[in-house]
Amino acid sequence: MKKIDRIIIIGFGSIAQALLPLLSENYNSEIIIFDKEIDTTRKNIASEYSAILNKKLITPNNFQGILSPLLSDNSFLLNLAVSVSSLALISLAQRFNTLYLDTCIEPWEYANQNNKNTLKSNHSLRESLKQYAQTQTSKTTAIVGHGANPGFISILLKKAMLEMALKNGIHEQPTTQPEWAKLSERLELQIIQISERDTQTSSKKRAPNSFFCTWSVDGLITECLQPSELGWGSHEAETPLNAKNNGYSLELIEQGRNVIVKSWSPNYLEFNAYLLTHNESLSIAEYLTSDTPPAPKYRPTVYYAYHPCDQAVDSMHLLWSGSENQIESKEIMKDDIVSGIDELGIFLISKKYKSLWLGSNLSIGKARKMAKHNSATSLQVTSSIVAGMKWAEKNSESGVLESESLDWEYIYDFVEPYWQPIIIQETDWRPNCSDTLQFHNFRVHQKN
Repeated sequence: MKKIDRIIIIGFGSIAQALLPLLSENYNSEIIIFDKEIDTTRKNIASEYSAILNKKLITPNNFQGILSPLLSDNSFLLNLAVSVSSLALISLAQRFNTLYLDTCIEPWEYANQNNKNTLKSNHSLRESLKQYAQTQTSKTTAIVGHGANPGFISILLKKAMLEMALKNGIHEQPTTQPEWAKLSERLELQIIQISERDTQTSSKKRAPNSFFCTWSVDGLITECLQPSELGWGSHEAETPLNAKNNGYSLELIEQGRNVIVKSWSPNYLEFNAYLLTHNESLSIAEYLTSDTPPAPKYRPTVYYAYHPCDQAVDSMHLLWSGSENQIESKEIMKDDIVSGIDELGIFLISKKYKSLWLGSNLSIGKARKMAKHNSATSLQVTSSIVAGMKWAEKNSESGVLESESLDWEYIYDFVEPYWQPIIIQETDWRPNCSDTLQFHNFRVHQKN
């Protein structure tokens, strides 16, 4: 097991700020942070936890010179910034046998060289990283896409599948990818939603051209403007118009802000949600594929159905032109949150059995009692980050991995106290009172 004496953090937004209290509980390590902005809040939080905060934008031209002197086999590199390349940082970290983790696969820039009017898809980012992983020689562990979702939601997937199996008299203990895919097929899972309804509210009034949200404003804006993507099931009979089929995934022609689907959660019940592109939609769909593309025997349809807090939804209207030109200011909701929960879970919808939702009903009050500088949204992410770091220390020669490849029971046991209350609920819910689990039955078509 590695002993970590230095943690380097790229990006010091709301998630990294919320991470420091958990790092202080679990590590006695030097913490060095780089961010393009330094304000009073950042300075105070860094000082509180004796972290060294540097005002420095990490770019393709400077990252090697800045980071190389800090990397060693006793270091851990965390990439928590938007538009700082995961691939570049992993490659550098592995040269120094440095452990690595991020919460999203990031490029240096999201602009698509082939089409200036669209941003890069998560499929293209993920395939580039998979190609690198297949050709690498270093085995130093690098965990990609391991926050709440992507990340811990893939851990909840496995627990939910076992819960559903047990409730229906199926006694299996899968350990390999083919075995998990076989169980998913036996459960006749046709739709898997990452279902999230955020009801946290701020005491602040949002200015007309200000963008509010509970995690990363830049991150949410990027997801809203990227093409909407989902894992594409083998049972789907009708491909949406002009969609691009990438084998295990489907890229819609619309941006995520314009694709609305029906979802369900135990607390909120039915709600409309945005189908935003997320790495777990693709990684879960590929992980649960039986046989191989282009015509697999079985694969579920998988996508992220997200209804942000109401003030974020109002903010999203500023993206009406397909760009962020209308936005004059950006603000993370954190200390000003006065109520609400972030209801986040995995929703397994079966053709044969009752559907099952498993996830967190974490409230802002509980989150604040658990860790300073956290909201319900940030604590779900930061607890998963630390769990991934702990696993990486124990398994330091595992190469480049996604969350589906981790020891799900180890990660779950670490994170579960932070996500409580965790709810497991069966339901007969179907969209539009339909028994047909085709994607088009879940989609809500907006009127122009």
